[in-house]
Amino acid sequence: MRSIHVAALAVLAATLAGLASCVSISPGVGAEFVGSGACRKCHLDEYRSWQSSLHARMVRKRDAGILKDAAAQWAEGGPGIGNVTGRKAGLDDVEYVVGSHWKQRYLIRNETTGGLQFMDKQFNRMSRKWEPYGQKNDWDTQCATCHTTGYRVTRLDEASGRVLEADMREHNVGCEACHGPGSKHAKSEKRADIYGFEGRPHDEQAMVCGYCHSRFDNHRFKTRQGNSAEHVPHPKAGESFRAGTDDWRTWYPQELIAPGVYAKDPFEKDYAGDLKGMWLRDEAARKSGVFDAAKHHQQYQEYLQSTHYTKEKMSCGACHSAHAAEGKPAKVAAQSCAGCHKGDGLADIGRFMPATGKTADNLFVRSHTFSGKQSRKGGPVAAGEAATNR
Repeated sequence: MRSIHVAALAVLAATLAGLASCVSISPGVGAEFVGSGACRKCHLDEYRSWQSSLHARMVRKRDAGILKDAAAQWAEGGPGIGNVTGRKAGLDDVEYVVGSHWKQRYLIRNETTGGLQFMDKQFNRMSRKWEPYGQKNDWDTQCATCHTTGYRVTRLDEASGRVLEADMREHNVGCEACHGPGSKHAKSEKRADIYGFEGRPHDEQAMVCGYCHSRFDNHRFKTRQGNSAEHVPHPKAGESFRAGTDDWRTWYPQELIAPGVYAKDPFEKDYAGDLKGMWLRDEAARKSGVFDAAKHHQQYQEYLQSTHYTKEKMSCGACHSAHAAEGKPAKVAAQSCAGCHKGDGLADIGRFMPATGKTADNLFVRSHTFSGKQSRKGGPVAAGEAATNR
């Protein structure tokens, strides 16, 4: 096993042991979530840039967000039932759509619980074909912390861990998902009253991104259907994750399976359930100690293995920006490598970031391990802007 892999696990083992969090400021204490619209008045450039981002288009009302191709092809093999209840449903029953760049999924009401359930098919934006989708848990108790802002559990069955009711301040990944609740800052306009990434430690910044860009199996909070969840709600009912204040890795590590984040959950282990097959565990991985993703939304766990994280002390923000700023355009991630790797041949994202994480049929997300010995061949990636009704 490579030494950097061991080093990364050692650092995170300290977190598991309950040592001090890397988060050193608490701008969100006493603040409430006010929604991204409240940021628009003073941060117009940032707000407009965020509006066009994939974060802002994660969850939308049907008419505002459904892909044109999906709507046009609905009658030709589109979704027909709700996955949890099995009731028949059509396009008119869809309340929200989830995603748009790689694929799109569809939410209808679960009439027995009052929650939202996925339908039985997803639309592959690149192939323009319908694919089976079998998620049989209410969305708002399964994966909503990463699709929304200000998510909180409001009613819990303590004996079983089942989340009975939950709400959120905002659908989509809004400003406060990354900057923490903004009511104090909106009133005072002081930088100290909101979380900013500039100048913060690289591991602290990456941890905020890692709250969503990871794959988990949560045995502390269960779905309404009683199954382990895939997201990480705040351990206290009625509270939400506050970026810059909360280190989610310390919340309930013994009840959360988070491969690569905790020493108890090593990369090389063969996991069960939704975690099964999350890594490419072939001979190349075993020799190098670097495990590329075989599934999507686990970039943080890949990045923990990278020398960019362990040695160069780079954060996700070194290559990505969630929005533009006044006089400062948003970064184009695919062009970021060239800023540091000039003439050394390491700026080739096709080679060093092969698309290994499957997100839909014959559609993949790029790896974030940045291995210098990378020899994998990536699959097709999503390209261009998603077609919408706008």
